Amino acid sequence: MMKYRKLGRTEVNVGIVGLGAEYLEHASETTVTSVVHAAIDGGVNYIDLFMASPGVRDNFGTALENKRHQVVIAGHLGSVWRDGQYCRSRDKAECAKFFEDLLTRLKTDYIDALLFHFVDKPDDYETVFHPEGLLGLALKFKKEGKTRFIGVSSHNVPVALQAVNSGHIDVLMFTINPAFDTLPVDLKVEVSFKEILYHQSAVGDSESMPERKALYHACALRNVGLVAMKPYAAGVLFRENPSSMVLTPVQCLNYALSQPAVCTVVPGCKNVAEMKAALDFLEATDEEKDYSAIDANAMWKLQGNCMYCNHCLPCPVGIDIGTTTRITDTAGYEINDDIVSEYEALSVRASACTECGVCLERCPFGVDVIANMNRAVDIFGH
Repeated sequence: MMKYRKLGRTEVNVGIVGLGAEYLEHASETTVTSVVHAAIDGGVNYIDLFMASPGVRDNFGTALENKRHQVVIAGHLGSVWRDGQYCRSRDKAECAKFFEDLLTRLKTDYIDALLFHFVDKPDDYETVFHPEGLLGLALKFKKEGKTRFIGVSSHNVPVALQAVNSGHIDVLMFTINPAFDTLPVDLKVEVSFKEILYHQSAVGDSESMPERKALYHACALRNVGLVAMKPYAAGVLFRENPSSMVLTPVQCLNYALSQPAVCTVVPGCKNVAEMKAALDFLEATDEEKDYSAIDANAMWKLQGNCMYCNHCLPCPVGIDIGTTTRITDTAGYEINDDIVSEYEALSVRASACTECGVCLERCPFGVDVIANMNRAVDIFGH
């Protein structure tokens, strides 16, 4: 059965497994409809549709007939179609044209989340978020009731963090997978996932994970819904490669969903079988979800770092160790009323820890759980 999480400050609940549409761009209307219906039947209610090509928009419009009320649609402002090709644009008139085109082809009068498309460079950020730029256009659409929420899609940690801290966005769509997370935070977008896995010594950066974690915790602090894209690293993680990272779809999804502030993950599915493979996550066992094998990769320095995976459970006194540690880690960056409220809502708090050490024996990453519980007590008082 699908589980749901709040999409940041929006108060909208979204299924933890969503649907990314990129692999359906050239699919037939029949295929698109079958995938969308399989997704909705499985409890999926968040669909990301960034493409501007008329065919795929028409196909999704057909697939969503009489089902629009069941889904949260994320569209992208800045994705346009020129001379038969996808292009990224910052021209307000052109972007407005293709936003209206999206509404028309989807047969709807609003898009739930309107994301500034593919913002990865500081100068582009300044262009997009200028009051007279796409930000102003998005706010206009929001005032007119044509979108409910504003967000951004990015692959670059510093740029994404600037957007999160700006206060302008409700949603961040960001790449999260074990391969991507070994890259330098100031990502060069031309580096492929294959290069990451086959030539890590040249492009990898084992020190990047703390900065990525800081971004995820910032989303939690600012109550920005984090949507994880590209969880499978374009399928490269499913095949044998020199990185020692060979994972299943279930493991990849669990990795993304274990990160702070992630509300939903949107795997790209090109057919019903792939959609069902993603939905298999919902019934998977803890053993099937276990992604701790990635620690075999030299680029990873997971030892001592909590992954919030809860492999350490069950706790004899009922502490949700992963959630407690995640909240405590977020509070370590900055504490606010929302974080305190989330901690207070825990049914069993860190002060209940008896320091029995059972969790230490189970943790695959060598985390000092007892120290983390003591840290929580120091921060929250009990």
